[in-house]
Amino acid sequence: QVEQIRAELAEALDGLVSGAPQGRGVPLLSTVTGRWVSPGEMDGGYWFRNLRQRVRFAEAVDVLVAEGYGAFVEVSAHPVLTVGVEEAVEAAGGQAVVTGTLRRDQDTLRQVLTSLAQLHVHGVAVDWAPVLG
Repeated sequence: QVEQIRAELAEALDGLVSGAPQGRGVPLLSTVTGRWVSPGEMDGGYWFRNLRQRVRFAEAVDVLVAEGYGAFVEVSAHPVLTVGVEEAVEAAGGQAVVTGTLRRDQDTLRQVLTSLAQLHVHGVAVDWAPVLG
């Protein structure tokens, strides 16, 4: 089905260019390629491939675990991938704390604070100043 809208997507995404992370930008590991994203790589063609090709979710988690990452935060409206991340970390022989940011039908601020607290109690350094003032 994605192939059928290729021309429409190409037109809509024409001129889309990603830049380098700014300030405290976060590097991005692609589930399209299974490797770190370079500046400019995430153009319209990248996003078409993102829709068209298989997702390399477990491969991406494997790379992150191998590089020593031990905290994973699913940033979404509802954490549907946290169990998948936990399973991929375990399969890769790693250990990690995994949390989401929001949960459907839950108070947004309370849920974000709960997730930050979960990270904190598992040894992840949380900068509380921007959150608490």
